[in-house]
Amino acid sequence: MPLNWVGAFKRALVYFLWLIIWGIVGVLMIAIGIYVAMVPLTNLFTGKTPAVGTELITGIVLVILGYIITTLGSVATLIRLVYQLSFEATQEALTKGRPSGTPSVAPMAEIRLTPTTVQPVVQQPSPETPRQPMAPPPLSAQQKYCAFCGKAIAVSARFCPFCQRAQP
Repeated sequence: MPLNWVGAFKRALVYFLWLIIWGIVGVLMIAIGIYVAMVPLTNLFTGKTPAVGTELITGIVLVILGYIITTLGSVATLIRLVYQLSFEATQEALTKGRPSGTPSVAPMAEIRLTPTTVQPVVQQPSPETPRQPMAPPPLSAQQKYCAFCGKAIAVSARFCPFCQRAQP
C-alpha cells in the first residue's frame, strides 16, 4: 500500500503534535525539578552555607524524570505510528480481493473434520466428453453445503474450511 503525500503529512502532523505534548510535560517536570533543587542553593546568595538535603535530591530526580518522559514519550509515539501504519498495510494486503467482513483465515475451533466430510475424488471428464450434471452425494444430518464453493461442511461451521468464507 503506497502512502500518499496527504496521508504522510497527516501522520507527520499527528507525530508533531504528540512531540509538543511530550515536550510540554517533560519541560514542566524539568522546570519543577530545577525550582525544587534551587531552594537550597539560594542560601548562597544570603551568605549561608548551602545544605544538601532532600530538596536538592528531589529536584535532580524530577529533572531526570522530565528528560525520561520527553525522550520515551517521543520514541513511543513514533513506534506506535509506525506500528499502526504497518498494521493497516497488512490488513489491506490480507483483505485485497476479498469481500469486506470476511476473515482471511477460518477459526480453528470451527473446523471439524470428520470422516463424513471427506469427499470422494472425482476424475474430471476429458475435453471430448460433454459434462453431465451430477447430483451431489447424500448428506448426513450433520452436514450442509458451502454457499460459495459448494463443498460439504458441518452444519455448525460458521466458515467454510475450504474457501474460508463466512456462511449465511
